[in-house]
Amino acid sequence: MKRQYIFLLPLLIFLFLSCDIAPTADFCVSIPPQAYLLKRIAGEDIRVSIMIPPGSAPPTYSPTPAQIRDLQHCRLYIKNGHPDFYFEKKHIDPFLEKHPGIRTISMADSLDIIPGDAHIWLSLRIMRVAAERIYRELKEIWPERSTLLQTNYQDLIRDIDSLDRELRGVFSNHQGAEFLTMHPSWTYFARDYGIKQVSIREENKAPSARQFAALIDHAKASGIRIIFIQKEFAFEQTDVLAREIDAQVVALDPLSESWLTNLRLTGLIFSRVFHDS
Repeated sequence: MKRQYIFLLPLLIFLFLSCDIAPTADFCVSIPPQAYLLKRIAGEDIRVSIMIPPGSAPPTYSPTPAQIRDLQHCRLYIKNGHPDFYFEKKHIDPFLEKHPGIRTISMADSLDIIPGDAHIWLSLRIMRVAAERIYRELKEIWPERSTLLQTNYQDLIRDIDSLDRELRGVFSNHQGAEFLTMHPSWTYFARDYGIKQVSIREENKAPSARQFAALIDHAKASGIRIIFIQKEFAFEQTDVLAREIDAQVVALDPLSESWLTNLRLTGLIFSRVFHDS
């Protein structure tokens, strides 16, 4: 009996290690909203490795050994591609340079990007272009699924265009209206719809007492009634600021994988606040 256990032990160890080193995904993306596009086009059953998982802070996150393993085997990597997206510059670009055989899509290529702001996924129009690029790559990877891919892609584009029209209607009577954000994440969204983002923190630094007082004066003069916050960039004086300017504080997650729902919710919040102002 002991001999049987001794014989089985190496086999069990081998099987354990084999499971441990097996890749868990066929496709890799930098952030959750990219996974949304990929799943909408390729199907919910595909295996996707998100390099910056939900709840993580992009400036400080590093890929785990399991994620590196997925990178080595992925059939397609979808990059943000903005030159100021620090995570990719530090961790992804050097890896892809050493593995030129990995198919890569860069969402920011040839688009009107804003220097210093890498939150391009918060623009419906930029993500529409990204969806087309993903669709074209997937057709080359899976020619046998071309009909399904085309149907899913067209459904996605229809949903994006529908929300874009909806949001243009929401903001049509509020051009130039301002809103406060804890961290300047919504620049592209604001640009798309003719509104203006005012950030409480610049370069993730809390404002000085003088800057805070000037911010209150500006918000009162401009009639700002909404403050967007996110948990990664907490600021203990948010409640004080909200009381001073009589503003609503709304928590949003710019990195939510429920990307389209997240932007629709944002539009509804703006609509309600602007309507009451």
